Amino acid sequence: MTKHDREATDPNRLAVRRVARSTTVQMCDLLDPEDIATMGPRYWLDLLHHIRTDTLHPRLDGENLLIEIHDPAAGQSPHLVCTTKRAYTEFQKAAVDGRFDGLKPAPFGLGFGPWIWAAGVVEEAVAKALDGVA
Repeated sequence: MTKHDREATDPNRLAVRRVARSTTVQMCDLLDPEDIATMGPRYWLDLLHHIRTDTLHPRLDGENLLIEIHDPAAGQSPHLVCTTKRAYTEFQKAAVDGRFDGLKPAPFGLGFGPWIWAAGVVEEAVAKALDGVA
């Protein structure tokens, strides 16, 4: 079991983060953290609005839910983020609650900000899970 398997329980595995100190945002399912969609700030805000208002209609593919990200301004071809319906629902609830409004930029010298998911910040969850473990 990998680190991401332990921390990315089914309802809390869809996550976003800021790229460095820019306004660029990345999204992925934490069970496949190498499969990342990148988007600019305008696209991200529009996507977030559609998620909050339930006007985004991801495709269902068997047990998987596919979210299409296509932001030509980010220099990326269309990208599908694959997750579960349950994970998307939890992400949507967190979006409505404003959890993704204050995406923190990466500290100076680091390439990325922390992954933010429906349950909080991934790094904080790992620290709590490992607290007291030798």
